[in-house]
Amino acid sequence: MTTPLATSTIAQQAFRFMELSPLSSYADDSPQAQAAAEQYPEALRICLEEEDWSFARRLVALPPVGTLPAGIAADPLLPTAYRLPGDIVRLHWVSDGVTWRVDEDLLRTDATGQLLIRYTRVIENEKALPGLFRTAVAYHLAILLAPLYVGSRTKRETLALEGREALERASSHDARTASPRRWNGQPSTGDWATEATR
Repeated sequence: MTTPLATSTIAQQAFRFMELSPLSSYADDSPQAQAAAEQYPEALRICLEEEDWSFARRLVALPPVGTLPAGIAADPLLPTAYRLPGDIVRLHWVSDGVTWRVDEDLLRTDATGQLLIRYTRVIENEKALPGLFRTAVAYHLAILLAPLYVGSRTKRETLALEGREALERASSHDARTASPRRWNGQPSTGDWATEATR
């Protein structure tokens, strides 16, 4: 369920980061309300695209497409096509050993049968997002709105720097959501301190 902008803490925080008064209501027709409503999905997508976030990660088995859409040719090198999920933001993994390529909303492969993929999905419910990630989205919304509402170039540069740092903090925190092993099955490498004291 989409979070109404009238109750969006992300949107309210974005205006605070710009050192502006938060909007009293996003239901009005003010330019600020319209700009926030327009840029919020973009700010969210920018942040979701950045990492393989655990809270937006989904593993699915795709069935092959029976018939390609009209005007779309088959690829003899990658003959099997799969329709990518409608909520995909970024593809992170395709079954091991499969050669693949994304063409628009199709995933072309040399595989047969069902195909496992892992991807980042869109999350429209703001309450489902972790706090550090919500802060990063608020910064990115502020960055997108700043050319309209922040006159100081120094302040805009500061927002950009703080936004990068907020995204790095969220990423570092989210990295603790799986056992310590590599996704590609390769052996984990030891840290330099452990290796030096062996």
